[in-house]
Amino acid sequence: MQIMPGVYLVNGFPYGRHQNGYLLKTPSGLVVIDSGDMEEESFDTVEGACRLWGFDVRNVSHLFVTHAHFDHSSHAARFRSTGTTIVASQDTADAMAAGDDRCIGYAMARRFEPCQADVIIHDNETVDAGGLSVRGIAAPGHARGLMVFEVMLSDERLWFCGDLLKVGTECGSVELGWPGGPDYNRPVYLETLRRLAHMECDTLLPGHGPPGIGLGKRLMQMAYTAAMVDWPREGSAAQ
Repeated sequence: MQIMPGVYLVNGFPYGRHQNGYLLKTPSGLVVIDSGDMEEESFDTVEGACRLWGFDVRNVSHLFVTHAHFDHSSHAARFRSTGTTIVASQDTADAMAAGDDRCIGYAMARRFEPCQADVIIHDNETVDAGGLSVRGIAAPGHARGLMVFEVMLSDERLWFCGDLLKVGTECGSVELGWPGGPDYNRPVYLETLRRLAHMECDTLLPGHGPPGIGLGKRLMQMAYTAAMVDWPREGSAAQ
């Protein structure tokens, strides 16, 4: 599914899958942001979607992993075996290398195949991927290593945000990331939402649900509002 020129959805809701995976056509190749599965293997879905648009997964130069949860990172070892460079934050890289509970294999009764990251990306750092500049924005809370990846295309600021939030039907609502991981931290998550709600974003491409084209900043503001309203805070009567 083509979302906009040069940006494709190669896994996720149009394919009857839980998790979104994105492909970007770069000046000299292909980049994938997040690739994984939940209850059953879905790498064939990614391969088939790529073929539909005339792409070959063997030409993917970089896989950027927003965080270590199984449904976003479990294809990393498969991609790396074909020569793809794996890019992740330090904590995400550590979790994938260990294949430990930060990858939440327990949530789907499956074993995570460990994978080494090739490049560690830090907050506000950029990585050149086939002529495409990808900036990392640290966004911990849902997972300690969560990283938003920012790409500028045709003067549009795109945020690939993993499980920072889920966009609801027709982009009219948001849901906050699942709290079942061992490194979930609500106070840190709230501060992340506050910080990002005050940053500029044109289009938000989440790990679950439809993309919010032209609605990025508004969706971030909605997420911060939802957290402020729904989450008990220290000293409040709701606790």
